Amino acid sequence: MLERLVPLLIPLLSREIGDTARQVGRDGILYAVMALLGIIGVALAVAGSVIWLGTLIGTGPALLAVAGAVLLPIPLLLGLMAHWRRAEQKRREKEREQDMLAHALRLGASVLLPLLMRAPAAFLAVAAGLVVFLLFLDGSEKKEATPDPGPT
Repeated sequence: MLERLVPLLIPLLSREIGDTARQVGRDGILYAVMALLGIIGVALAVAGSVIWLGTLIGTGPALLAVAGAVLLPIPLLLGLMAHWRRAEQKRREKEREQDMLAHALRLGASVLLPLLMRAPAAFLAVAAGLVVFLLFLDGSEKKEATPDPGPT
């Protein structure tokens, strides 16, 4: 996690705190002004759409049409966000599984291998156990065929 934070912290550490605070404050004010102007612009566009459509199809249908156009993207965005969240969760789970496997392999190589090399009997026991496991490992389970009783 730290490797992700370091690139973000380097600009902060290489500048003076006062300069950084002024830059963040200035950017924050500019973003707030842009958000306010954006909200006002959207509100005026919606109002203009209602007025214009009101002259064509009437006030009630115009309000419904504009409300539908404004509200329609919400379920689409929610579905897209849920899809991204599931994809991110799957990616994290896969990373976690790979990390656990790598950790197990490192642990096995660093702890078990030297122990097995020092004790030939233990090495032979592990090898025999592995051979027996592989012999009895069968991917498909054999099921007994039950005779068909036929039509009753």
